[in-house]
Amino acid sequence: MRRCRNARPMRSGHRDRGIVLAIVLVLIFALVTAVYAFQRRAIVDATIGRNRMDAMEADALARGGLRIAEALLMVVRAKYLGGEAGGNDEDRDAPPGLAALAGGGTGGVDALWQGIGRTPIRFEDERSLRIEIEDEGIKLNLNALVPPLGLPEVGGDEDEREAAGSDADREDDDGQSNASEEAVEYLTEVLDYIVDGMDRAEDSAAYDSEAIAENLLDFIDGDTTAVNGRNEDEYYRRQDPPYRAWNRPYVSVDQIGLVEGVDPPLLEALRRYVTVHPIASTSGINLNRAEPWVLKLAYSGTSGNRRLLDDKMVEDLYKLRSGGKLVCDDAGSDPRCVTRADVGNGDLANGSVYPPAALPAKPSVFRVVTTATVGDLTRRLEAIYDTRPPAGPQLLSWRRLRGVD
Repeated sequence: MRRCRNARPMRSGHRDRGIVLAIVLVLIFALVTAVYAFQRRAIVDATIGRNRMDAMEADALARGGLRIAEALLMVVRAKYLGGEAGGNDEDRDAPPGLAALAGGGTGGVDALWQGIGRTPIRFEDERSLRIEIEDEGIKLNLNALVPPLGLPEVGGDEDEREAAGSDADREDDDGQSNASEEAVEYLTEVLDYIVDGMDRAEDSAAYDSEAIAENLLDFIDGDTTAVNGRNEDEYYRRQDPPYRAWNRPYVSVDQIGLVEGVDPPLLEALRRYVTVHPIASTSGINLNRAEPWVLKLAYSGTSGNRRLLDDKMVEDLYKLRSGGKLVCDDAGSDPRCVTRADVGNGDLANGSVYPPAALPAKPSVFRVVTTATVGDLTRRLEAIYDTRPPAGPQLLSWRRLRGVD
């Protein structure tokens, strides 16, 4: 058999070198992947560590803001107790814009807490703190709609106070306070107005304003029988975990979320309009300081024929405010004071405003929101302070805010 001249024997060296090259490439790829994973893990760990430090610093900064606000409210309280809030010559000569901010107190005192939120406090390395202080009296106090027994009515003429007292503070067989029909009617109109302004207008039909109004008042009245005659605890005992109607004044706005018919979207909408402070107070909306959307909730007129304020009356109130004027029960108490008859066409003087409020009103309970920013992280805290205790401002509640609430 003849061997082909061109044939050559195969050498294993070429095959071995190819295998080695493949192994080297795999090792290089594995090494690069390991280095990349290690580097990525190191960056992630460093970022997490930095974010945790920033979060802790932002929390501490926000809490420090609450302490600053507390000290400021101590100064405000001291000045009001010292009589400086009654208005001295220097305050009365204050510019109209500053007087409008005062809303019933001296320009200097109220400017202390009202102006602090306009400009954030800036620190080095992209750190800042904003402190916002708001009078809770500029909202509708739900507790005022079911005043506890034994507390006097505020404002209105004597006949109307007696009529309101016999209705709003009427007792059941156990001597406990109930919600009045006027309170239910008023709160129903308030809820209609708030629900109509909610972002999810298409869901407004899902809310029964009258039923929710009854539930809100039943939750804090002194008995266990609902306005419609059923047991107040029937719904609450079916919840998980079960609970009962509070049957005492609300202690926080969050507590409103426990009421039958109040879901999270409605609760968030209510926050812009209502408060529960001062607890057990019978005082209504402060007409001299409330925002326009809250002024719309003032119920004016004669008993049984009251209506929410219309846009024209709200505009007239703001014109007086921008001119440095205050609506007062006694026009002679301060040169800035005008009577309710001097507002717009004078309709505000027909009857009374429900719930009644002494005017001008002095702030006593404040809502403080502190916003601390460290780098890309932001922390927001909300606290409620009552300045009436003799020992100084008392912290009633606090919570961490999410988003833009």
